[in-house]
Amino acid sequence: MHYLNESIMVVRRDWSVAADLGPPGGMLGHGQATGLHPFSIMHPDDVERVVDDANRAMRTEPGWKGSLEFRGQRADGSYAMFHVDFHNRFDDPVLRGMVVVSREVPDPDDDGTPPLPGQLSTDLRIGVVGDHLPIGLVMMDDRGHVLFANRSACELLETDLEAMRAGQMPTGLQPIDRVELIAVVQRLQAAPGKETLTAEIVGSSRRLLSSTLVSRAGEGSDGAVQFVIITIEDVTHRLAREQHLEHRANHDSLTGLPNRAWLLDRLNEWLAEGRTFTVAFLDLDGFKTVNDRLGHAAGDDLLAEVGLSLRTALGPDEAVARVGGDEFVAVVSGPADHDQVRHRLRRAVLTTVGAQAHAVGASIGITDSRQGDQPWDILGRADAAMYEDKRRSG
Repeated sequence: MHYLNESIMVVRRDWSVAADLGPPGGMLGHGQATGLHPFSIMHPDDVERVVDDANRAMRTEPGWKGSLEFRGQRADGSYAMFHVDFHNRFDDPVLRGMVVVSREVPDPDDDGTPPLPGQLSTDLRIGVVGDHLPIGLVMMDDRGHVLFANRSACELLETDLEAMRAGQMPTGLQPIDRVELIAVVQRLQAAPGKETLTAEIVGSSRRLLSSTLVSRAGEGSDGAVQFVIITIEDVTHRLAREQHLEHRANHDSLTGLPNRAWLLDRLNEWLAEGRTFTVAFLDLDGFKTVNDRLGHAAGDDLLAEVGLSLRTALGPDEAVARVGGDEFVAVVSGPADHDQVRHRLRRAVLTTVGAQAHAVGASIGITDSRQGDQPWDILGRADAAMYEDKRRSG
């Protein structure tokens, strides 16, 4: 739907389009997609990959959900990038197909405000198929009165259509989100536009809902808003997974400490802010002997124990990262007393059970941040100081 900035289709097993909820011109300007094979308007370089993914999707069980991205060709020959969500609804007696929700990935230079079609069909497009969509769909008039809300919207908001038509806010919506929702709707009633909102709702469970709100001026309305369309998705698990993946990308799986990528980001951030700090580069002495004599499992146990001890030894505004096999880097607010920092870190290593059992020590090099430093400048000085410490003690 152009006024939703997305297309919602029902596709059969042969990938022919059985129902298209988009406007007459279609999202790409080819007209309604009913009877059209979606691969016919796809970029040739994307077809093979998408065909493989699509065939796997068709072999899934009812209820399965997935997503992919591809380039689709507009009627003028240009291409646009689309994000597509799939929902297997072959078990649904009305849909009997794969629900495909396509959203154009916006061009940052395009405000994405195509005109609203003059008339909205409320029978098959909204009334029948709308109740079976895997996302929430709400349509309001220019005064904010709810004209339609599908089953998914009522379930996500834990309310019913009658209550929404009566103007009742979902009881589980958090107060701050209620205020923001009202403000967004009022802005969109005043002028055509698009806004997004993430809200928390607490009912039978605590969930995060992502909503896209779009208002459009209809043909012949002299620019006045005629409709506000709201799509609603439960993004609780998606956000949790994104946070999990982000954590994995920035943390060491063995020790749970931040990794080198995280450290470089933080150093860049602190240097850009003009903060002064002290960096300590720590290398375990005798660790290779533990690996060679007792195996990597024993070495891993020692690293995990040392990582926990180092983290415990540092304050809330200080951090330690594992940057290599047996190498750690600590960052403390500074400039700090080098001897005190060295004593704290070395004590954290030497008091662990593993270090005492296997006679493992620590060489530590310390430096302060300087004006004009880059992250590798600081780490290079600390690394050189660590090797000098190792040479003196060795």
